[in-house]
This record gives sequence, structure tokens and C-alpha cells, in this order.
Amino acid sequence: MAAEEENAGSWKDWPAKAGDFLRNLFDLEFRRLLTPRMLPTLFVLAIVASALWVAAYAAQGFSHSLGEGLLRLLLTGPLAFLTMVTCARVALELCLAIFRLAVHASRMAGHTEDIAGGLPRITFWKTSRRKGGEDDE
Repeated sequence: MAAEEENAGSWKDWPAKAGDFLRNLFDLEFRRLLTPRMLPTLFVLAIVASALWVAAYAAQGFSHSLGEGLLRLLLTGPLAFLTMVTCARVALELCLAIFRLAVHASRMAGHTEDIAGGLPRITFWKTSRRKGGEDDE
């Protein structure tokens, strides 16, 4: 019952979610990342596109002959479907990993600036001109 109410609540506020999506889509300063939140939708679209492609592939096989159509429907089509969905999943997970890496790198950069701010500056090298000038005096 609680799950039904939660789903009903999510359907009731879809205009607000659509408005939020459009605001983030046209945010020219890229303050909020939109792609990580779109990944589930993109994966569903990849599954649907793969299924449609397999159906068209099988239909084309049936237009050639019954045997080729059955082969495409029962053997080649499911293997192609699993391959395409797996590739889509891997690509989307790679995209998500890149976004997470960027977020963590940004956080680490903030921490290193905080730490480095309190440390004294150390010069590791001196130019030969300065060194020579100091020796002459």
C-alpha cells in the first residue's frame, strides 16, 4: 500500500519534475549535472531500442524465409539483444563512473587547498643567476 501511495505521489508531482528537468537542461552555467539523473531513463530507452531492432531484424528474416526468420527470432535475435543491452549498460556505468570521479576529484581539490593554505611555502630550486649573485657578494 505504501509503495502505491509513493508511486501515486510521484505521478502527481511530475509537472514539477518536468519543470526541474527543463531548468537543468537549459542551465547554461552547468551548476547541476543532469546526465547522472538521466541514466535510468537512457537505459530503458536502450532496452526498448534493442528490442525494436531485434523485432525488425526477425521480421526481415521472415521476409526472406521461414527458416531464416525462426533462426533470427530464436537464436540470433536474443543474443544480439543481450549484447546490445550489455554494451549500453557498460557504457552508462562508465559514464556514471566518470561523473563520480569528477565529483570526488573536485572534493579532493577543495581539501588540498584547505590543507595547503596553512603550510609555509618551500622553494625547491633557485635559479643559477641568483645563486651566482649571492656568491659574489
